[in-house]
Amino acid sequence: MSPTIRQMLHETIARFHQAHIDSPALTARVLLAHALGQPREWLLAHDDTVLDDAGAARIAALVARVLAHEPLAYILGHREFYGIDLLVDSRVLIPRPETEMLVDLALEYIKSHDGAAASSSAQVDVIDVGTGSGAIAIAIACHAPDARIIAADISREALEVASENAQRCNCGERIRFIQSDLLDGVDVRARVIVANLPYVTVEEIDALPPEIQEHEPRVALDGGADGLMLVRRLLAQLDVHLVPGGMAAFEFGASQGTTALEAAAQSLPGWHIELRRDLAGLDRVLLAHKTLEP
Repeated sequence: MSPTIRQMLHETIARFHQAHIDSPALTARVLLAHALGQPREWLLAHDDTVLDDAGAARIAALVARVLAHEPLAYILGHREFYGIDLLVDSRVLIPRPETEMLVDLALEYIKSHDGAAASSSAQVDVIDVGTGSGAIAIAIACHAPDARIIAADISREALEVASENAQRCNCGERIRFIQSDLLDGVDVRARVIVANLPYVTVEEIDALPPEIQEHEPRVALDGGADGLMLVRRLLAQLDVHLVPGGMAAFEFGASQGTTALEAAAQSLPGWHIELRRDLAGLDRVLLAHKTLEP
């Protein structure tokens, strides 16, 4: 006899508990709703509904993927970021909430410097380095409709996802996607440069949960021995690509603040450099403001 939705939900939660899946009850409800093509609220109102064979098979297939520690965002095929629904799959890192800080800082700068003299020497407003799914660039484009944006990534596959997301969000014509190793392939200057580069150390990667270590692209995680290998390279490129008075913002790991600050001070003498903390009170973003020319 086929199970009801209630029975399937209870069984799935129990299996997720046993497998130490994060938030087993929520994950089970999200998964069943997705498999049945219904909102989660519908499950509660129809929990005595008997599943047909096709519905039970879809649920079983998705449950197997969760038990194999595939990230839920990849299974669902999308993730919300800055109020925008983005397509995600194994070609790109899953956007994290803490990265929304970079969008906030970029928008704050753009809105407070509209018409500023610095913009006259800039060929674009924003360069998003290591764009991945396009989350940062697209969020900025959606909230600053006049902004001229370049989104760069070394991965052609990631750029395919980012471009598709931009088209879905109706901002594809305002973002230029470039395949580039950091800024090597970018030949313009910007008012703002933002980057959420790989910052996980080699040692930390081996200790990551299997959902991250075994499924998210390693090229989007590996920051070298101390996690700041790519950040240091990008810091050395800023002077050429940022206009006087411009701002750069980099995300980094919560334990890397002091090292990031020292690296920036060494690479950017005379610039104003500071750290910003996230909502958890952890060092999260390095800000570097280029000095205005006399």
